[in-house]
Amino acid sequence: MSALTLLAPEPLAGKTAVACGLARRIASEGKRVSLQRIPGGDHAENDAVLFSGLKGVTQDSTMAEITLIEAPAGDRARSLADFPDGRAVVITDASTPMGALADYCREAGDRLAGAVINKTPARRADSLLADAKAAGINVLRALPEDRLLAAPVIRDVVQALSAQTEHLDGGGMRPLDRPVIATISADPGQGYFARYDASAVIVRSDKPDLQLAALNAGAGCLIVTGGLPILSYVLERAEEDQIPLLRTGLDTITAVQRIEAIFGSSPFAGDAKIERISTLLSDLNLAALFD
Repeated sequence: MSALTLLAPEPLAGKTAVACGLARRIASEGKRVSLQRIPGGDHAENDAVLFSGLKGVTQDSTMAEITLIEAPAGDRARSLADFPDGRAVVITDASTPMGALADYCREAGDRLAGAVINKTPARRADSLLADAKAAGINVLRALPEDRLLAAPVIRDVVQALSAQTEHLDGGGMRPLDRPVIATISADPGQGYFARYDASAVIVRSDKPDLQLAALNAGAGCLIVTGGLPILSYVLERAEEDQIPLLRTGLDTITAVQRIEAIFGSSPFAGDAKIERISTLLSDLNLAALFD
C-alpha cells in the first residue's frame, strides 16, 4: 500500500480540497483509495464527515491500494512519524512567503514529493513559480484562484445569517459563488439578475417586485433580509420552482458582511467543489507523488 500525507504550514491552505480532488482522480483510474483525517484543527470533524461520504473512497485503509492522510495545519513531525513509510506533499497558498515555505518543505526531508500552491493569482503565476524554483521548492501544481472553491455552500450561509429556510431539501451543499445584491431602485431588475447568472440574490424584504424579478431570472437562491413578511405571490413563485429561500432578520449590509466573512474560510464541502478541484488537478502527475 502507498501512503501520501498532506501537510500545510497554515490553516485554510486547501488541504481538504486537494485531498478530495486527488481521491477522486485516483478512484477514477480504478484504484482503491482510502482518505483519512488526523484529528486537530477547526474543520477536522467536518472533514472527517466529508471523507466518509465520498463516492469511490473506502474508510478501511487495509482495503486500499493508496491511502491519503490529511494532517492538521502546522503539524509536520508527528504526522510524518505516524506514517513513516509514505511520501508527503505540502499544500499552501500564494500568500505564504517563499522563504517560510522553503523552510517548511526542507524540514519534511527526503519524503517530500513537492508542493501544491493554491489560490494563485494569474498575474503572479510566473513570478511565483520563478521564486519557488529559486528557493529550491518543487512545485507540483500551481492552482489558480477559483471563485467556486472559495464560495460557501448554502448550509454555511444559513448558519451565518441565522436564517429560516424553505425549499432547501437537498440543496444545502450548493455553493453560492455568484451572489448578487438587488438594487434599491424601482427598476424591475430581471435583466440585471439574469446578466450576472446569480447563484443567489440578496434582497430586502420590502422589495417584493425585486424578489419576484430574481426568481423569474432564474436565481438559484433567494436571501431575503430585514425580517418583514414575504408576500404570498413571491412565496408561491419560489415554491413553484422549488427555489431555496432564506429569511433573515439582519439588514442587507450586515447579511452581506457575514456572507463575505465566510468566503474562503468555511469548510470544504459539496459535489460541485469536488468536481472543480478534480478538474484543476487533472494534469497533475500522480506517479510523481508516490515514486
